[in-house]
Amino acid sequence: MSASIQVTNESRPIEPVGEPASRGTTDQRRRQARVAAVRRGREHPEVSAGVGLCRYDDGCVALAVAGAGGPAQVRALRSLRARLAREAWAEFVVDLSGLDGDCGPALVRVLGQLRVQRLSAGARVEVHGAPPALTAELGARPATAYTVHDEPSRR
Repeated sequence: MSASIQVTNESRPIEPVGEPASRGTTDQRRRQARVAAVRRGREHPEVSAGVGLCRYDDGCVALAVAGAGGPAQVRALRSLRARLAREAWAEFVVDLSGLDGDCGPALVRVLGQLRVQRLSAGARVEVHGAPPALTAELGARPATAYTVHDEPSRR
């Protein structure tokens, strides 16, 4: 798969190009999307601010944050709120394995807001590879899936 990148002075995430995987199980497509998102976040940090996106099914988006969690990443993530609301309505997978060290409070806050936004909209949310401090702040263990149900299940 090849992608054309337009280099500008502003920080914005690289646009996803096509579907990362059209074959395999959902778990395989999800895993391939995480790998692609991490790669996109690392490939051109001057353009992507270390944030990569990849769609893997209708309503399913993988997001990766790579590098040293700074203000550029926070701005890039904040700019993605509306897009994620449109595109990640079924599943939202966050991969933080590419973060270098701990991240600052602003990055923790925006990641938490994105997670809560998707959860409250009824999307399934997974967080992978979070540093220990971030895991504690988000109140979740890595690779934990969150599901919101409209009604309590009846047993």
